[in-house]
Amino acid sequence: MSFNGRTIAGLLMTASAGFVDVIAFLQLGGFFASFMSGNTTQLGIGLAGHPNFTGQVMVWFPAALIILFFTGAFLGTLMMSVFAHNGNIFVLAGVLVLIGVVIALKQADMVYLQPTLLLAAAMGMQNASLQQRGTAKLGATYVTGTLFSAAADLARSITGEVPKGRWLEHFYVWLALMVGAISGGFADLWLGLMALSIPFVIISAVLIFRLLKLFND
Repeated sequence: MSFNGRTIAGLLMTASAGFVDVIAFLQLGGFFASFMSGNTTQLGIGLAGHPNFTGQVMVWFPAALIILFFTGAFLGTLMMSVFAHNGNIFVLAGVLVLIGVVIALKQADMVYLQPTLLLAAAMGMQNASLQQRGTAKLGATYVTGTLFSAAADLARSITGEVPKGRWLEHFYVWLALMVGAISGGFADLWLGLMALSIPFVIISAVLIFRLLKLFND
């Protein structure tokens, strides 16, 4: 993996996803904006009538997050198909709009509308613009498969089946999400939901970078 502008932009998107997911997890009381496996497990617990770790039986919260993630992924993929090579730009703009709405509703003190739920739609949409760099997927909002691929490639590199450094391509993506998650945790302590302004700025910078690339190509 060469660390050119596109690679760095992709890693920044993954870091932003880690940041956003931590904010959502803390603000929503243990639910996720991008980790739908976790929300599906929580939904199953709720449908079975078991309380979660907060002592409440929760069904609508995880269900809403799953539906919003699905909707975001659907709309993002549709934009990628309709706008072809410019799809990434429209997807990033959509992600920014959704995060911006969450920030605006917080500023307007309309938190009773649970605007944080919209972050699931933003993360679903972001996944539609994944970039393949080498064997790694940049911009992913979840890294379970990435972590497995890192371990699998490390094992295969020992047996000589793949190049020795290939596992690091996946590891860097995981590390980006981890750095974003740590940053989000600290930022939430200081800023609460307004910490979302940080990934908003980062994603805006990535969008500007891609617009400049488009005009220069």
